[in-house]
Amino acid sequence: MDEDESGQITCATYTHARRHPMVLGHIGGWKPPFQLTLPQVGVILVSYWIEIQTWKYWGSLLPRTLAILIAVAVPCVLAWVLRRTRIEGRSLPRFALSWMMATWTPRNGQVKGRPYRHGGPAMPGAAAVYVAPGED
Repeated sequence: MDEDESGQITCATYTHARRHPMVLGHIGGWKPPFQLTLPQVGVILVSYWIEIQTWKYWGSLLPRTLAILIAVAVPCVLAWVLRRTRIEGRSLPRFALSWMMATWTPRNGQVKGRPYRHGGPAMPGAAAVYVAPGED
């Protein structure tokens, strides 16, 4: 039986690329022991930078081994949470981007790339057109 006769349509779907984020496999010739997405690398770098900047406030209050363990574990946990968190079916960076775009979009929409603005009220002194009853 032909495809046309059975009523079935053969097609391919490419949703795999949308479901799985782009990951880093090699960084400068070095291969990490696990895959990282670009937002995860950003979170790790930013959290290490914040820890280095604030070490003098909290690092000396804890025993050295615990402080180092926290300094290493917190960025890793944040990266893991970033990868696993889903809001409205989206990853956290995509949700944040869509929220910012929705916030910055004009309330009344756009016309030809510019915010739509309603026309102002009619002028009370505008010229009126009077039509006299005409003769046929």
